[in-house]
Amino acid sequence: MNAMLRINILTRGFETPNGRAFLFPLVVHRRALAKAGMDIKFISAPGGDGVTDCDLLFVESRVFSSRWVAEGDPKVLTDIAALAEQAPIVWFDISDSTGWLQVQVLPLVQLYCKSQLLADRTEYARAHYGNRIWADFYHRTQGVNDNDPAKARIIEDTALLDKLRVSWNSGLADYSLHGPTRMALRARIPLDSLLRFPRTFSAPDSDRSIEFTCRMGTEYTRNSVAHQRRRIADLLADRMTIDKLGRRAFMNEMRNSRLVVSPFGFGEITLKDFEATLCGAALLKPDMSHLETWPNLFRTGETIVTHKWDLSDILDRIAEALDHADELVEIAQRAQDVYRAALSGPESANGFVSQLRRIVDGALKPSTAA
Repeated sequence: MNAMLRINILTRGFETPNGRAFLFPLVVHRRALAKAGMDIKFISAPGGDGVTDCDLLFVESRVFSSRWVAEGDPKVLTDIAALAEQAPIVWFDISDSTGWLQVQVLPLVQLYCKSQLLADRTEYARAHYGNRIWADFYHRTQGVNDNDPAKARIIEDTALLDKLRVSWNSGLADYSLHGPTRMALRARIPLDSLLRFPRTFSAPDSDRSIEFTCRMGTEYTRNSVAHQRRRIADLLADRMTIDKLGRRAFMNEMRNSRLVVSPFGFGEITLKDFEATLCGAALLKPDMSHLETWPNLFRTGETIVTHKWDLSDILDRIAEALDHADELVEIAQRAQDVYRAALSGPESANGFVSQLRRIVDGALKPSTAA
């Protein structure tokens, strides 16, 4: 019988939505992971006892976020390097977009995992305005500038591209009506029973009196991030209001809507994508073919409807989708089927175990060593 693989997870816990989404499946599928030979332990302090007493050390990126701002690269990297000398590190970047890689840690870690990555990894060797590929698009094609442009984060040593891996996206959590409250409560009360995947999905073919909805914020510090949402708000101004609603009203509206317009925010994938899928509405997203994620609910024409990044066709795409009601229901149903299988289907635990096993196996290969 093979020995149990010991995995320590250095994390700030359930403080933020991204942190909750990172930890959620690790907690819920803990027994399945143990059965597959992976024993996981959560640790909150980098300098605590036993942090590196493991076969692999998973590090959540936000553990070092505040220190990076306060202390800068050299001190933080020295401490990460010290950890890496004692245990092989798998870095989990839990930020929103395909961009903004913390490239400075790449030489120190076995693998660099992220919820979503550019399908063409060589793009990380090129500069993107605002460190987001769509922000770069709006900067180049529409002259959108940020008041304080970000310094480009480029992987100069292309051999390091081989360390990039897709982990799991924010969908593997609970976005039912009371799900966010339970997840936030888990930050204060360490009861794993608070965490459970939603099993209730609203039927896409139910009677829906609202053609489409688009509730969103448009205030971002970076113009290159805000531009897409602001332009969509302008285009829809005479059709509907985009003002945000309270959670119950928001969920009720999506359950009564046929189509949900869901632009990019800080990242391409937003929590609304999963909420809308639970509510049985079809998603209209900007083209997502540039990225890779898991589980993948974002297949053009299969599980989502898409429009061009320049927004030249968004009104036509809305009209076309609404004119083909049966197809829209089929798209919403396929999205639900994929999502349900990932959350609570008979193979959901095995699916997550397999995804994590691929990361673990890649980290233990000698060729991935720094």
